[in-house]
Amino acid sequence: MQDVVAKIEMHLLAAGSWVPTREICSRFGIPKRRLRQDDKRPGLLDDFAVSSTREGQSGYIHHAHLPTAVWLPIKHRLRRHGIAELRRVRAWDRSRSNILTRRDGISIERHTGQITFFK
Repeated sequence: MQDVVAKIEMHLLAAGSWVPTREICSRFGIPKRRLRQDDKRPGLLDDFAVSSTREGQSGYIHHAHLPTAVWLPIKHRLRRHGIAELRRVRAWDRSRSNILTRRDGISIERHTGQITFFK
């Protein structure tokens, strides 16, 4: 599979601009879904190409040929997504730390420090 990925990368480099997804799939015999990432694995082209839908047609362009004006919005979108995920993890950590801790007849609410005695 790595040699097919290398051939696709060379094809995108040689093209120098956007290449339609259907052209890549038909030329290299790869299903469209395999090019994109899913929950368990990254897409085949994620390391060297960017995908986009232009004029109703999906396609890929090599990072080397990606204009800065196109790259910056993608970069900022990825950064915003990453920051949002980190904020979500931090909120989950805070939520977990607010769980009541019970030991030796004492209940401690970690977030506020409130202590309750029980039998």
